[in-house]
Amino acid sequence: MIIQQSGEVVPGFHVLYPIDVPVFLLDGDHPVLFDAGFSCLARMYEGQIRRILEDRDPAWCCLTHSHFDHLGAAPYFKKRFPGLAVCAHEKAGDVLRRESAVERIRMLNVAGAASVAAYGVEIGDSEPFESFTLDRALKAGDEITVAEGLTVRVYETPGHTRDCLSYYIPEKKMLIASEALGIPDYTGYVFTDFLVGYDLYLDSMKSLKDLEVDVLCFGHTYVYTGEDARGHIARAMRSAEQFFSLVADLSTEEKGDIERIKQRVRAIEYDCKTGSKQPEPAYLLNLEARILAVQRRLSPGA
Repeated sequence: MIIQQSGEVVPGFHVLYPIDVPVFLLDGDHPVLFDAGFSCLARMYEGQIRRILEDRDPAWCCLTHSHFDHLGAAPYFKKRFPGLAVCAHEKAGDVLRRESAVERIRMLNVAGAASVAAYGVEIGDSEPFESFTLDRALKAGDEITVAEGLTVRVYETPGHTRDCLSYYIPEKKMLIASEALGIPDYTGYVFTDFLVGYDLYLDSMKSLKDLEVDVLCFGHTYVYTGEDARGHIARAMRSAEQFFSLVADLSTEEKGDIERIKQRVRAIEYDCKTGSKQPEPAYLLNLEARILAVQRRLSPGA
């Protein structure tokens, strides 16, 4: 099944609205949030969290990576939920200590606010993004206990970013993969965002392929269950290979001209699509990084 709406996916596991920029909530004795979406949606997320947990607060917020649309509300959560431990890869902490990176995250969250408002999401007042400190650095093999017989297992899945983590809940056969397995769109096309390295990205996909997965949560727009979840990794790997071949061919045709390659890929991936899309500034930043990753792979050491 392909789910494209917020709500309870399986008992105790919720997708908070809007699913285009989701926060996931796993309930238990020590509830866990996964990711923190846009800063402009912080109050909206908080309202849903409080309706689900009632008089309880989340204990953990596990970030998948340090991009603006996955940690935007994290500083707000830290203020509103006393005792909340925000966790991520240690490299995410390094990003949050760089003033230039924090300013870019802030700027992109402003662009994100305009994007969601354009699609009719009422965001109300919001606080600008501010840097924050991690309460725990996570690495491969770490586990977080949510309740007796309910755990979150950490996988390091770099390639989209250097700090990308995926989270697996074995008792529910559930995987929160964010961008590590690409992001499908409504046409079935899978955006494979290997911003750091193509081979690294494929290796991360392979590290997840043998997990038993009945529920697969992406960084945006969709949750897959059943056969759709189980068949996705193979589709995502094929999409990564196809994108690599496309950019390799265009690099030859356009003699390596990044701007011309961007224009041609954008026409295929972005301009022709309707409905909710990644904010244009973020898409263009990521597209250039993906193209450069292919070109580095084609000409190592160049």
